[in-house]
Amino acid sequence: MRPPILGATVDYELGRWRAVELANHVLEWVLDYALRRHERVHLSAGRALELTKRAMRATFGNGGDRGVPGEILLHALCRQFFGSDTVINKVWFKTANNDTYKGFDGVHSVHTPRGLELWLGEAKFYRRIDQAIHAVIADLGGHLEADYLRSEFALVSSKIDDDHPHAGELRRLMHPHSSLDEVFARVVVPILLTYDSGSTLAHSRVCPEYETALEAEVRQIWRTLNDRLDGRIPAEVRLFLVPLADKTAFEQALKAELQKWQ
Repeated sequence: MRPPILGATVDYELGRWRAVELANHVLEWVLDYALRRHERVHLSAGRALELTKRAMRATFGNGGDRGVPGEILLHALCRQFFGSDTVINKVWFKTANNDTYKGFDGVHSVHTPRGLELWLGEAKFYRRIDQAIHAVIADLGGHLEADYLRSEFALVSSKIDDDHPHAGELRRLMHPHSSLDEVFARVVVPILLTYDSGSTLAHSRVCPEYETALEAEVRQIWRTLNDRLDGRIPAEVRLFLVPLADKTAFEQALKAELQKWQ
């Protein structure tokens, strides 16, 4: 059985790891990430700039939440590769003080031939992969406990837009009378981890040697995570990895691009 891994890379250009391109990709997804479904549907050309600026402010705020790039990448990969629909997003809960709720980093639904799946995502935007794994396991241990999950479902179900294509089914699944056994049979946990990759840093172009080294690196990370989880997650887990050549270079590129929106 193939391990459930998705590795997303930005590769190189003229011998340079594409930090700026990754920063721009993150920003390209901000509108889709930050706006509610009805806001996206009714987005007009005349309001595009206004809504984009508002989305940038709501998403990045004062810059205090350093995990935001990872959350946007999680959102983008779920949408791009699995055709997910956003159920709720953390940014919708932000207050004027830039506070946010501490639940799942992304809640999506995915319609499959087997039926509707509820994706409860976690993202860790880290430099060291060992620290990212440790942090995500700690979060999952709390977030998938019965009492916590019930309280999250009460909050999430109240925020589901009426025009969401699966609103009724999602609310039924999250209803207090629904057994968590039924819920976990429909849950997928996508885990996104960024990290400074030795394989990515050691190369300057895409070549067979790079691909071989990166595949070995990614598979080892999955084995480490899977061993640490040790079957304790009562749901399907998918691992999304975004290997970076230099997290600091990416953060600097993102900051420079964000300044253009101020």
